[in-house]
Amino acid sequence: MERRDIKPILSANLYKRIEEDVVKLHIELQLSIPVKPAEVAERLGYIVRTFSELYSEENDLSELRMGKDGKRRDGLSFYDTKLKKYVIWVNDIDSRNKEHNGFTIMHEIGHIRMGHKGDSQLAEMVANYYAAYAMVPSPLPNLFKCLTFVDIANIFKVSLGCANNCFKRFINWISYSGPTKQYEKDLVTYYKNQIEGG
Repeated sequence: MERRDIKPILSANLYKRIEEDVVKLHIELQLSIPVKPAEVAERLGYIVRTFSELYSEENDLSELRMGKDGKRRDGLSFYDTKLKKYVIWVNDIDSRNKEHNGFTIMHEIGHIRMGHKGDSQLAEMVANYYAAYAMVPSPLPNLFKCLTFVDIANIFKVSLGCANNCFKRFINWISYSGPTKQYEKDLVTYYKNQIEGG
């Protein structure tokens, strides 16, 4: 049984694996800033649906909207064997914030890309990091001349809370990450070419 009072720690190798996959996603799917998570899902062949598509007065989706822990569920994803595709459901009923819903889509993409088979505190941490890094990769705030978390929110089109966390990660990356990794160089080169070319 998983203890909820002990927070798991992501290893350096796991961070690297997430970051490499995100960079691969950006370059192979030819993404641009701001990242549009619904388009990313579509390019990956996933289907995105919203809770409001199922909602009615007779069907308030109470069970779907609440997770096993009793907290509101922002989204979920699963492989649909009939469609032979991953389906991502977003709770747009309880959260009509476009930035939050976009983060939820990217969070679910993280679960799928990282091969998660069930719920755990570690899986949630991985998917959250995946989503935040996909929306605002650490090497990019500098390239896009972001001086504050508000700049990140405006340029990358993320919520202020997400922007604040990403700005802190960016500062830590500058201060403590050491030499720039090859995949980070590849990402910066990709976006420099995009900026200079367009």
